[in-house]
Amino acid sequence: MSLSVSYDAAYASYTVDDYLASWAAGFATAGHGYSNTGGFNKGGFNGEQYATHGANGSDYAFIAGSTTTNGLHYVFSPSQPASSNLNHYLWGELDTLSLGYQLGGGNGGEFTLADDVVTFIGLDLDAALGAGRTGNDVHQTIYGLMQGNTSALEGVLDNLLAGYGVSTDDTFDAISAALASGPLSVASADVVGVQALAEDFALAA
Repeated sequence: MSLSVSYDAAYASYTVDDYLASWAAGFATAGHGYSNTGGFNKGGFNGEQYATHGANGSDYAFIAGSTTTNGLHYVFSPSQPASSNLNHYLWGELDTLSLGYQLGGGNGGEFTLADDVVTFIGLDLDAALGAGRTGNDVHQTIYGLMQGNTSALEGVLDNLLAGYGVSTDDTFDAISAALASGPLSVASADVVGVQALAEDFALAA
């Protein structure tokens, strides 16, 4: 699946980093913390979506989704020490992330955002059962967002965007244009100069 980004036109001139910083600040300021862990759209520890919003009535929210039958899953193993890599972790396939405001739905149906500011599709992250937390981008990305921390998501996006010559330091409009143009050609990346003519060497002598 190739990467695509949809966004509210009002944020076209924002860099991705700018918006993520703004969202994270609002989410954390709203008081979200370990007391609000969100949930899966099917309830329990499994579903096609995982979503949560800031505490204290905050409208800030995100939805993490899987477009495959593998879905997303949470493992909690109280028999493992709390410090253990396997004590708790998320695994499965993380394909989409939507950030915005006013979370709705769930309870067996799809989660929705009344104001879906940005959706990243094609993240293509995959973690197997038993992956634990360390080195698990699925866990680190979602768990980071749960705490109002977007650094893991930024790292994932920068890895994907690098192939298009852009990064999260660029605006949504610039990233959209780069994605529409397609990934950078390996051949063109190898062209680092132009052929030097004999006259050029003569002038330099």
